Amino acid sequence: MSTESVLVLNATGKVGRQVCRALCEAGFAVHGTTRSANSHLPTLGVNPVVCNYTLRADLDRAFAQTGARKMFVITDFFGAAKKSAALELAQGQIAIDAAKAAGVEHLIFMSVADLEMFDEHVTHLHAKVALEKYLRASGMPFSILRPCAFFENLDDPANWNPLKKGVVKFLTMQDCKYCATYDIGRAAAIQLKDPQTWLGKSLDVIGWQGDLLQVAAALSKVSGVPVKAKLAMPIILRKLFLKDLHHMFLYYELQKGPRGTPEAFKKILPGALSAQDWFRFHGRYSNGEKIAPDCATVRSPV
Repeated sequence: MSTESVLVLNATGKVGRQVCRALCEAGFAVHGTTRSANSHLPTLGVNPVVCNYTLRADLDRAFAQTGARKMFVITDFFGAAKKSAALELAQGQIAIDAAKAAGVEHLIFMSVADLEMFDEHVTHLHAKVALEKYLRASGMPFSILRPCAFFENLDDPANWNPLKKGVVKFLTMQDCKYCATYDIGRAAAIQLKDPQTWLGKSLDVIGWQGDLLQVAAALSKVSGVPVKAKLAMPIILRKLFLKDLHHMFLYYELQKGPRGTPEAFKKILPGALSAQDWFRFHGRYSNGEKIAPDCATVRSPV
Protein backbone atom coordinates (compact mmCIF):
# COMPACT_ATOMS: atom_id res chain seq x y z
CA MET A 1 0.00 0.00 0.00
CA SER A 2 1.23 3.48 -0.85
CA THR A 3 1.52 6.11 1.88
CA GLU A 4 2.40 8.93 -0.49
CA SER A 5 0.56 12.20 -0.02
CA VAL A 6 -1.64 13.64 -2.77
CA LEU A 7 -3.19 17.11 -2.81
CA VAL A 8 -6.53 17.14 -4.63
CA LEU A 9 -7.91 20.49 -5.73
CA ASN A 10 -11.65 21.20 -5.61
CA ALA A 11 -12.02 18.09 -3.46
CA THR A 12 -15.65 18.74 -2.54
CA GLY A 13 -16.87 19.02 -6.14
CA LYS A 14 -18.61 16.39 -8.27
CA VAL A 15 -15.33 14.96 -9.56
CA GLY A 16 -13.11 15.80 -6.61
CA ARG A 17 -15.14 13.77 -4.10
CA GLN A 18 -14.88 10.60 -6.16
CA VAL A 19 -11.20 11.16 -6.99
CA CYS A 20 -10.49 11.48 -3.27
CA ARG A 21 -12.50 8.35 -2.56
CA ALA A 22 -10.64 6.29 -5.14
CA LEU A 23 -7.20 7.56 -4.10
CA CYS A 24 -7.94 6.78 -0.45
CA GLU A 25 -9.01 3.26 -1.40
CA ALA A 26 -5.77 2.89 -3.35
CA GLY A 27 -3.77 3.63 -0.19
CA PHE A 28 -2.72 7.23 -0.70
CA ALA A 29 -2.74 9.84 2.05
CA VAL A 30 -5.20 12.26 0.48
CA HIS A 31 -5.42 15.96 1.29
CA GLY A 32 -8.37 17.77 -0.24
CA THR A 33 -8.83 21.50 -0.61
CA THR A 34 -12.05 22.94 0.77
CA ARG A 35 -13.21 26.43 1.68
CA SER A 36 -15.04 25.14 4.76
CA ALA A 37 -13.52 23.68 7.90
CA ASN A 38 -16.79 21.75 8.32
CA SER A 39 -16.59 19.78 5.07
CA HIS A 40 -17.59 16.12 4.78
CA LEU A 41 -14.12 15.10 3.57
CA PRO A 42 -13.07 13.29 6.78
CA THR A 43 -15.94 10.82 6.26
CA LEU A 44 -14.15 9.76 3.06
CA GLY A 45 -10.83 9.38 4.86
CA VAL A 46 -9.55 12.67 3.43
CA ASN A 47 -7.59 15.27 5.36
CA PRO A 48 -9.37 18.60 4.69
CA VAL A 49 -7.13 21.54 3.85
CA VAL A 50 -8.91 24.88 4.17
CA CYS A 51 -7.70 26.59 1.04
CA ASN A 52 -8.93 28.75 -1.82
CA TYR A 53 -7.23 26.76 -4.58
CA THR A 54 -7.46 29.70 -6.97
CA LEU A 55 -5.02 31.75 -4.86
CA ARG A 56 -1.27 31.17 -5.04
CA ALA A 57 -0.62 32.04 -1.39
CA ASP A 58 -3.24 29.55 -0.24
CA LEU A 59 -1.74 26.80 -2.39
CA ASP A 60 1.75 27.54 -1.11
CA ARG A 61 0.43 27.13 2.45
CA ALA A 62 -1.36 23.92 1.48
CA PHE A 63 1.86 22.37 0.17
CA ALA A 64 3.78 23.52 3.26
CA GLN A 65 1.07 22.08 5.52
CA THR A 66 0.72 18.70 3.82
CA GLY A 67 4.15 18.05 2.33
CA ALA A 68 2.34 16.56 -0.68
CA ARG A 69 4.48 15.75 -3.70
CA LYS A 70 1.62 14.47 -5.84
CA MET A 71 -1.24 16.62 -7.07
CA PHE A 72 -4.55 16.27 -8.88
CA VAL A 73 -5.65 19.46 -10.63
CA ILE A 74 -9.27 20.16 -11.52
CA THR A 75 -10.15 23.53 -13.02
CA ASP A 76 -13.79 24.58 -12.97
CA PHE A 77 -15.08 26.78 -15.80
CA PHE A 78 -18.67 26.80 -14.58
CA GLY A 79 -17.90 27.27 -10.88
CA ALA A 80 -14.70 28.86 -9.62
CA ALA A 81 -13.93 30.50 -12.97
CA LYS A 82 -17.45 31.97 -13.26
CA LYS A 83 -17.74 30.91 -16.93
CA SER A 84 -14.60 32.84 -17.86
CA ALA A 85 -11.99 30.98 -19.92
CA ALA A 86 -9.41 33.65 -19.06
CA LEU A 87 -10.04 33.20 -15.34
CA GLU A 88 -9.94 29.40 -15.60
CA LEU A 89 -6.62 29.65 -17.47
CA ALA A 90 -5.16 31.93 -14.81
CA GLN A 91 -6.35 29.62 -12.01
CA GLY A 92 -4.85 26.58 -13.71
CA GLN A 93 -1.55 28.37 -14.26
CA ILE A 94 -1.46 29.32 -10.56
CA ALA A 95 -1.89 25.65 -9.62
CA ILE A 96 0.86 24.49 -11.99
CA ASP A 97 3.25 27.22 -10.85
CA ALA A 98 2.60 26.46 -7.17
CA ALA A 99 3.18 22.75 -7.77
CA LYS A 100 6.45 23.43 -9.53
CA ALA A 101 7.66 25.71 -6.73
CA ALA A 102 6.73 23.06 -4.15
CA GLY A 103 8.72 20.37 -5.93
CA VAL A 104 5.73 18.24 -6.89
CA GLU A 105 6.93 15.02 -8.49
CA HIS A 106 3.74 14.13 -10.40
CA LEU A 107 0.87 16.45 -11.31
CA ILE A 108 -2.22 14.98 -12.94
CA PHE A 109 -4.34 17.44 -14.89
CA MET A 110 -7.95 16.60 -15.67
CA SER A 111 -8.73 17.65 -19.21
CA VAL A 112 -11.35 16.39 -21.71
CA ALA A 113 -11.29 13.57 -24.26
CA ASP A 114 -10.66 14.83 -27.81
CA LEU A 115 -10.12 18.32 -26.44
CA GLU A 116 -8.53 19.59 -29.64
CA MET A 117 -11.36 18.34 -31.87
CA PHE A 118 -14.19 20.62 -30.71
CA ASP A 119 -15.08 23.75 -32.65
CA GLU A 120 -14.57 27.30 -31.42
CA HIS A 121 -18.11 27.52 -30.07
CA VAL A 122 -17.30 25.10 -27.22
CA THR A 123 -16.00 27.94 -25.09
CA HIS A 124 -15.85 26.05 -21.80
CA LEU A 125 -12.91 24.03 -23.17
CA HIS A 126 -10.78 26.94 -24.42
CA ALA A 127 -8.83 27.27 -21.17
CA LYS A 128 -8.11 23.53 -20.99
CA VAL A 129 -6.54 23.65 -24.47
CA ALA A 130 -4.25 26.43 -23.29
CA LEU A 131 -3.54 24.72 -19.97
CA GLU A 132 -2.43 21.49 -21.61
CA LYS A 133 0.07 23.54 -23.63
CA TYR A 134 1.18 25.48 -20.55
CA LEU A 135 1.68 22.28 -18.59
CA ARG A 136 3.71 20.63 -21.32
CA ALA A 137 5.98 23.68 -21.51
CA SER A 138 6.30 24.09 -17.74
CA GLY A 139 8.93 21.45 -17.08
CA MET A 140 6.61 19.85 -14.50
CA PRO A 141 6.45 16.04 -14.29
CA PHE A 142 2.85 15.48 -15.36
CA SER A 143 0.26 13.19 -16.85
CA ILE A 144 -3.21 13.99 -18.18
CA LEU A 145 -6.57 12.29 -17.77
CA ARG A 146 -9.13 13.01 -20.49
CA PRO A 147 -12.60 11.87 -19.47
CA CYS A 148 -15.68 11.81 -21.70
CA ALA A 149 -19.28 12.54 -20.59
CA PHE A 150 -19.90 11.78 -16.91
CA PHE A 151 -22.55 9.26 -15.87
CA GLU A 152 -23.20 11.73 -13.06
CA ASN A 153 -24.78 14.10 -15.59
CA LEU A 154 -27.71 11.66 -15.69
CA ASP A 155 -28.51 12.78 -12.13
CA ASP A 156 -27.80 16.50 -12.06
CA PRO A 157 -30.46 18.43 -10.12
CA ALA A 158 -28.35 21.60 -10.21
CA ASN A 159 -28.84 21.64 -13.98
CA TRP A 160 -32.52 20.67 -13.90
CA ASN A 161 -31.91 17.00 -14.66
CA PRO A 162 -32.63 14.97 -11.50
CA LEU A 163 -32.72 11.19 -11.81
CA LYS A 164 -36.27 9.97 -11.18
CA LYS A 165 -37.85 6.54 -11.04
CA GLY A 166 -38.95 5.31 -14.45
CA VAL A 167 -37.23 7.91 -16.61
CA VAL A 168 -33.74 8.92 -17.65
CA LYS A 169 -32.92 12.15 -19.49
CA PHE A 170 -29.88 13.53 -21.28
CA LEU A 171 -29.02 16.15 -23.87
CA THR A 172 -28.82 13.58 -26.66
CA MET A 173 -30.66 10.37 -27.54
CA GLN A 174 -27.78 9.23 -29.71
CA ASP A 175 -24.79 7.01 -29.03
CA CYS A 176 -22.50 8.54 -26.44
CA LYS A 177 -19.42 7.56 -24.46
CA TYR A 178 -19.61 7.76 -20.68
CA CYS A 179 -17.39 7.39 -17.64
CA ALA A 180 -17.87 7.40 -13.88
CA THR A 181 -16.06 10.13 -11.97
CA TYR A 182 -14.97 7.36 -9.59
CA ASP A 183 -13.08 5.80 -12.49
CA ILE A 184 -11.26 9.09 -13.05
CA GLY A 185 -9.94 8.66 -9.51
CA ARG A 186 -9.04 5.01 -10.09
CA ALA A 187 -7.20 5.98 -13.28
CA ALA A 188 -5.35 8.69 -11.34
CA ALA A 189 -4.21 6.08 -8.82
CA ILE A 190 -2.89 3.92 -11.64
CA GLN A 191 -0.91 6.83 -13.09
CA LEU A 192 0.47 7.92 -9.71
CA LYS A 193 1.60 4.39 -8.87
CA ASP A 194 3.41 3.94 -12.19
CA PRO A 195 5.06 7.25 -13.11
CA GLN A 196 7.62 5.57 -15.36
CA THR A 197 4.78 4.50 -17.65
CA TRP A 198 2.58 7.59 -17.43
CA LEU A 199 4.69 10.73 -17.02
CA GLY A 200 4.30 12.92 -20.09
CA LYS A 201 1.34 10.89 -21.37
CA SER A 202 -2.44 11.19 -21.47
CA LEU A 203 -5.24 8.64 -21.02
CA ASP A 204 -8.81 8.82 -22.29
CA VAL A 205 -11.22 7.78 -19.53
CA ILE A 206 -14.10 6.05 -21.34
CA GLY A 207 -15.92 3.33 -19.45
CA TRP A 208 -19.01 2.55 -21.52
CA GLN A 209 -20.74 3.40 -24.79
CA GLY A 210 -24.41 3.39 -25.73
CA ASP A 211 -27.41 5.48 -26.73
CA LEU A 212 -30.02 6.76 -24.28
CA LEU A 213 -32.32 3.79 -24.90
CA GLN A 214 -29.47 1.53 -23.77
CA VAL A 215 -28.92 3.75 -20.72
CA ALA A 216 -32.64 3.39 -19.90
CA ALA A 217 -32.40 -0.38 -20.34
CA ALA A 218 -29.46 -0.47 -17.92
CA LEU A 219 -31.41 1.49 -15.30
CA SER A 220 -34.44 -0.77 -15.82
CA LYS A 221 -32.28 -3.85 -15.31
CA VAL A 222 -30.99 -2.49 -12.01
CA SER A 223 -34.25 -0.99 -10.72
CA GLY A 224 -36.61 -3.69 -11.93
CA VAL A 225 -39.08 -1.14 -13.29
CA PRO A 226 -39.65 0.07 -16.89
CA VAL A 227 -37.63 3.18 -17.75
CA LYS A 228 -38.33 5.71 -20.49
CA ALA A 229 -35.55 7.59 -22.28
CA LYS A 230 -36.21 11.26 -22.96
CA LEU A 231 -34.33 14.32 -24.12
CA ALA A 232 -33.65 16.72 -21.26
CA MET A 233 -34.81 19.45 -23.66
CA PRO A 234 -35.72 19.62 -27.35
CA ILE A 235 -32.70 19.99 -29.65
CA ILE A 236 -33.92 23.41 -30.82
CA LEU A 237 -33.88 24.66 -27.21
CA ARG A 238 -30.48 23.08 -26.64
CA LYS A 239 -29.23 25.07 -29.62
CA LEU A 240 -30.84 28.31 -28.47
CA PHE A 241 -30.04 28.24 -24.75
CA LEU A 242 -27.01 25.95 -24.42
CA LYS A 243 -24.97 26.94 -27.46
CA ASP A 244 -21.68 25.86 -25.89
CA LEU A 245 -22.93 22.38 -24.94
CA HIS A 246 -24.95 22.11 -28.15
CA HIS A 247 -21.76 22.30 -30.20
CA MET A 248 -20.06 19.83 -27.90
CA PHE A 249 -22.86 17.33 -28.46
CA LEU A 250 -22.81 17.97 -32.21
CA TYR A 251 -19.27 16.58 -32.18
CA TYR A 252 -20.53 13.49 -30.36
CA GLU A 253 -23.53 13.10 -32.66
CA LEU A 254 -22.07 13.92 -36.07
CA GLN A 255 -18.44 12.84 -35.72
CA LYS A 256 -19.05 10.04 -33.21
CA GLY A 257 -16.38 11.33 -30.85
CA PRO A 258 -14.45 10.94 -28.70
CA ARG A 259 -12.13 8.71 -30.69
CA GLY A 260 -11.09 6.60 -27.69
CA THR A 261 -13.00 3.44 -26.78
CA PRO A 262 -14.13 1.62 -23.64
CA GLU A 263 -12.13 -1.38 -24.84
CA ALA A 264 -8.91 0.64 -24.81
CA PHE A 265 -9.58 2.07 -21.36
CA LYS A 266 -10.45 -1.33 -19.93
CA LYS A 267 -6.99 -2.56 -20.86
CA ILE A 268 -5.79 -0.09 -18.20
CA LEU A 269 -8.73 -0.40 -15.78
CA PRO A 270 -10.51 -3.72 -16.45
CA GLY A 271 -13.16 -2.97 -13.83
CA ALA A 272 -14.30 0.32 -15.36
CA LEU A 273 -17.97 0.89 -14.56
CA SER A 274 -20.63 0.17 -17.16
CA ALA A 275 -24.03 1.89 -17.11
CA GLN A 276 -25.51 -0.91 -14.97
CA ASP A 277 -22.50 -0.79 -12.65
CA TRP A 278 -22.81 2.96 -12.26
CA PHE A 279 -26.52 2.91 -11.40
CA ARG A 280 -25.77 0.34 -8.69
CA PHE A 281 -22.78 2.39 -7.52
CA HIS A 282 -24.81 5.62 -7.50
CA GLY A 283 -27.53 3.77 -5.65
CA ARG A 284 -30.25 6.39 -5.29
CA TYR A 285 -32.56 8.67 -7.20
CA SER A 286 -32.34 12.40 -6.63
CA ASN A 287 -35.07 12.23 -3.97
CA GLY A 288 -32.98 9.82 -1.89
CA GLU A 289 -34.98 6.67 -2.68
CA LYS A 290 -32.84 3.63 -3.38
CA ILE A 291 -32.77 2.56 -7.04
CA ALA A 292 -33.01 -1.07 -5.93
CA PRO A 293 -33.06 -2.74 -2.52
CA ASP A 294 -29.89 -4.66 -3.29
CA CYS A 295 -27.89 -1.71 -4.64
CA ALA A 296 -24.36 -2.08 -3.34
CA THR A 297 -21.43 0.22 -3.88
CA VAL A 298 -18.99 -1.17 -6.39
CA ARG A 299 -15.57 -1.55 -4.82
CA SER A 300 -12.60 -2.63 -6.90
CA PRO A 301 -9.01 -2.25 -5.75
CA VAL A 302 -6.75 -0.37 -8.15
